Amino acid sequence: MAQRGLTLLELLVILGLLGLLLALGLPLLSPDRLALDGAARSLAAQVTRARLEAIRHNAFAGLQVFTEGAGGYAVFLDGNGNRAYDPGEEVQQVRFGQGNWARVRLDPGQSALGNMPLLFDPRGFPAKPITATIALSSGHATRKVIVSQQGRARLE
Repeated sequence: MAQRGLTLLELLVILGLLGLLLALGLPLLSPDRLALDGAARSLAAQVTRARLEAIRHNAFAGLQVFTEGAGGYAVFLDGNGNRAYDPGEEVQQVRFGQGNWARVRLDPGQSALGNMPLLFDPRGFPAKPITATIALSSGHATRKVIVSQQGRARLE
């Protein structure tokens, strides 16, 4: 009758492989990385929301990025028609460095939007066709939200 089971060497190889997989996968599950991924996905969704608000209200709408402190952004509906962000026009405002995004910071060195809002006309097209990069960082990780000239956002 043959004996079934694993030898000690086979068990050590299996444990070594599992340890290696755990070591490689653990940084992907860190709180910094999870917060950063959530903030980047939320920001990309808010670019789409700004475009849809412009279409829905048949008015100019956009996304204004803030660089002071940890940074943040506001989705706004241009109520006075000046095609710029004014305080009080926010549909939603998010500040990094607090709440759910306490670990996330806007990286102004890698962000190419500056103080200019990403503005959509009433048909949902960008008022000025630009390619914008908004970089978010948390710890050693960085995620970029790339906004195309058509106003579509993707993560990088």
